[in-house]
Amino acid sequence: MKTAYGKILVLVMLTIVLSAAPLPCRAGEKVDESIWLEDEPGRRHRRFGLEFDLTDEKIEQTMNRLAETDPEKAKELKELREEDSEKFKTELRKILRERLGRRFREHRERGFGPHGKPGKPGKPGMPSRPGMRRHAQLLDWLGENYPEEAEELAKLKDEEPELYKQKCRLSFRKYGRIAGLSKVNPRLSEVLKEDLELKQQRDALLEKLGTVSGDEREELIAELEKVVSSRFDLIVERKQIEYEQLLKRLEKLKEKVEQSEAEVEKWKDTEFKDENIKARVGELLGQTGKFDWD
Repeated sequence: MKTAYGKILVLVMLTIVLSAAPLPCRAGEKVDESIWLEDEPGRRHRRFGLEFDLTDEKIEQTMNRLAETDPEKAKELKELREEDSEKFKTELRKILRERLGRRFREHRERGFGPHGKPGKPGKPGMPSRPGMRRHAQLLDWLGENYPEEAEELAKLKDEEPELYKQKCRLSFRKYGRIAGLSKVNPRLSEVLKEDLELKQQRDALLEKLGTVSGDEREELIAELEKVVSSRFDLIVERKQIEYEQLLKRLEKLKEKVEQSEAEVEKWKDTEFKDENIKARVGELLGQTGKFDWD
């Protein structure tokens, strides 16, 4: 009789996936405001593991080091700490992120990986072969989607190479993920592209709202509501895509569990065991056997 272990594992995995995936709200239910969490300051850095936990020990350690390397900045932060502790922490995190980024660039130029492990050395400042492929892919994608930006980069490449490198880094930070997904997941790539454009519209409207009043302000607010509404729909669509990907992964896991369960049950059979013990002994004596003993 087959064990229930595999079935239990599948049920556990299904529970985890369904509890993590977004479900449609029924009428009258409170909307989960966490859908806007990605707009919070520092959210991007938390996603990539760059949001620092500022313990008292970490703060003192950073401030002491800063007092040695940049006394004026240390004095400025000390005053800010007394006036506004939250702003102080924001500035301190910014310094830590800049330091981490500088350390990563130095390691890369010396031929080391992101964690200090030796990598393939190359010319300082030159991207690796995978990096060159991603760079070429980004330029192709820009040419198809934002031809004006691609043309501007092409002009800078020969005229101002240093500025070209800076612009490329900014473009990769802005469009890299979208361009990378364009081949493997075009649907998600398009959603992210539309969302980026809506965020730019949102930021432009917010900037205008700070300079107008009266009827013009009301019109801009109405326009802002439309933009935010469109973004809401795109975020839901993106989460739906992620949900579907999780389900596909779950299906593959279920198949592996079933295969493993069938294999274990087969190996538990006494006759099968005896045959394979004899085969293994024969193999050890110089004959060939088929059972995988590793």
